Amino acid sequence: MHTNVLHRKARKTYVRAFFFAVAFVVFASPANSVEVGDIPPGDLGKDNDGKAILLSESVGRIRIVSFWATWCPPCMKELPVLNAIQKKAGATRVQVIAVNLKESPKQFRKALRAFQDYDIQFVHDRRGSVARKYGVKGIPHMLIIDVDGHIAYQHIGYNESALNGIVAEINALLIRNNMLGETS
Repeated sequence: MHTNVLHRKARKTYVRAFFFAVAFVVFASPANSVEVGDIPPGDLGKDNDGKAILLSESVGRIRIVSFWATWCPPCMKELPVLNAIQKKAGATRVQVIAVNLKESPKQFRKALRAFQDYDIQFVHDRRGSVARKYGVKGIPHMLIIDVDGHIAYQHIGYNESALNGIVAEINALLIRNNMLGETS
């Protein structure tokens, strides 16, 4: 009888542990995250002038959304490459939206001055609300969105050595969408 009581207590403990583990996984998992093939949230926040930036404004183009910060060396190496891609492809084919993550307004404005000659769209996500919608846990974090609005590629925590592959993915989308022969 004594072992029966211990067996029941052990079973209750295992059942509680199981339900705790399930609850932890369910509630600890990011509720808002996007995957390849998904249509991402349309609101990307506001630019320095307070204008709302929406993905719907660039329908029919390949959109590259990159979450970055000035303290992130791979991010700072990526931005000139993304700007060059947008310049080369033309704004009618590729739209780069660089979302600055959790930096002060002063730091964001300072970065904008440094990038004043860039053609890409800069957005400030001071509190990280846009990043949360996208499931961003760290940077750099990039989404490449095809002309149909679905995420074609996603890169998380990459470094400079990944940039050539990213450029190849963008070129593949330009080819697949017959966008190489167009003029910007």
